[in-house]
Amino acid sequence: MRHLALACLLATACRPGAVAVSTSASADSALIRRDVAWLADDARGGRGTGTAGDSAAAAYVAARFAALGLKPVSTICTSGCADGWWQPFTARAIARQRAGLPFELPTRNVVGVVPGRDPALRGEYVVIGGHYDHLGRDTAGALDPDARDAIRNGADDNASGTVAVLELARLVARQPLKRTAVFVAFSGEELGLLGSQRFVDAPPMPLERVQAMFNFDMVGR
Repeated sequence: MRHLALACLLATACRPGAVAVSTSASADSALIRRDVAWLADDARGGRGTGTAGDSAAAAYVAARFAALGLKPVSTICTSGCADGWWQPFTARAIARQRAGLPFELPTRNVVGVVPGRDPALRGEYVVIGGHYDHLGRDTAGALDPDARDAIRNGADDNASGTVAVLELARLVARQPLKRTAVFVAFSGEELGLLGSQRFVDAPPMPLERVQAMFNFDMVGR
């Protein structure tokens, strides 16, 4: 059932017009703007961790990775991954538990890989990531708690960082690095860096072989 649900999410993100791939050899500002608008649209409900909008955003990122020709994380995974692009986990939100709200939220990191072009360095990794979740309709951590359950769209935080990761994935797929590039869209960041914690607790590759990590957060201003 879980595999079927994930397949349905990916198919939804792959509807005609949902995913576009640029052929530009430099940053494509029109595509960047389009991606931010899609992720931050009201239809995503603010991408709160464990919500339908969160799942839709994850499926969108996975569909984009696939369209760009990235390889699923399962191709390099040694532990902590499953289902191709996904690194699933349960986000446990203490603040939500204290408020009497559902606090065990199934979600996932999305991970794609561009193998390095240098055979001698291909076994080393550069990680490029950013979180795709946002506050959704929660007031916890919001700058406008008086707005109650209004949608927090999260265009800057962190649709902008997610799209930076997507655009870098597109450019690196065109011209691979010497080392293997691992692109990660994290979930659960707004609840306490839970997606990135999951990644380092159960890394798909040996952490000692990671040479650098670049994190993009709120780069839209």
